[in-house]
Amino acid sequence: MDIQWPLLIFSVLLGVTSGCFVFLGVGELKGKFKDVRFLGALIAFVCLAVGGCVSVLHMGHPERATHLLGNLGSGLSKELFIVAIMGIVSLVYLILAKKDYPGVSKVLGVLGALLGLVLPLVAGASYLIAARPAWDSAALPLMYLGGGLAMGMTLMAGLVLLRGKASEEGGFALKLALAAVIIMVVTSVAYVVWIAVAPYQAPSRSIERLLAGDLAVMFWLGVVVVGLVAPTALTALACVKATKGESPVKAGGRLFIIDGGFCKAYQKTTGIAGYTLIYSSHGVRLKSHRPFEGVAKVLSENADMESDSVPVEFFPTRRYIADTDEGERLRRRIEALNALLAAYRTGQLQQQR
Repeated sequence: MDIQWPLLIFSVLLGVTSGCFVFLGVGELKGKFKDVRFLGALIAFVCLAVGGCVSVLHMGHPERATHLLGNLGSGLSKELFIVAIMGIVSLVYLILAKKDYPGVSKVLGVLGALLGLVLPLVAGASYLIAARPAWDSAALPLMYLGGGLAMGMTLMAGLVLLRGKASEEGGFALKLALAAVIIMVVTSVAYVVWIAVAPYQAPSRSIERLLAGDLAVMFWLGVVVVGLVAPTALTALACVKATKGESPVKAGGRLFIIDGGFCKAYQKTTGIAGYTLIYSSHGVRLKSHRPFEGVAKVLSENADMESDSVPVEFFPTRRYIADTDEGERLRRRIEALNALLAAYRTGQLQQQR
């Protein structure tokens, strides 16, 4: 069978839409990713629209798509309806993403996430045909779901790191991406296992052809290395790096590396706009401040008024002035004044007139 490029492009773009909206839905529930929800929703909507337009090319004549309405029980008809509903939800969410309607946006985001989970399952289920045993398994739509989640969530995690609050939300975004990639690996392996055990085995669809036959190079290099191992390793590495972070506190609190903290050119890299070292009776803290992003954002989100505190040292008991070097100097002066006063009172020193 020749590669059906319209269906392949449609499936990929459909998966991106699915993963993006599941990511955005989780963000709405957690109150995160507000800075990228408009761009993410726009990408999802465009992918859905372009994918839908490309898919009708598979029929040769686009007007034939209307024939699906005559058989509402078919897999393609169900796919058409779920795509249409997803398109409406994504368009409304896209419009509201620029506005401040948190309640409505949250409802639509969660609804979009649920549709995002259903969309690849319905699309994959439309290929379940008894005449093609290698396709006729629940492993196929599950693989569609896994691939879609991985593509969309990885894309959204990249947007958070590039355009969002990377220092605050990047770690969580990468964890979502890593979870999606792991799901993709599991569902892909499950489908390969199904190919190995599917009934009515034939050389053209055998596991031997996939593992050691004419498709082996494509499978091992393209699917395993590029499609599974590389995304898993890269997202895991990025996730670990983001979780560990780069603390400005070095040498057990004796050294603070804050070079460039106030430099605007570094703010996209560091995600902060400077530090304040705070010493109090309770301990020492290093506060990092967010960049100033404009008056409108300050008034709507208090964006520059929030800061993150890094504990450096906590004192077991509160420290007072008497516990400091200045307190020691004051103590010595008090002792000297008391000695002078005692000398006058005992007559050791006489007041001179």
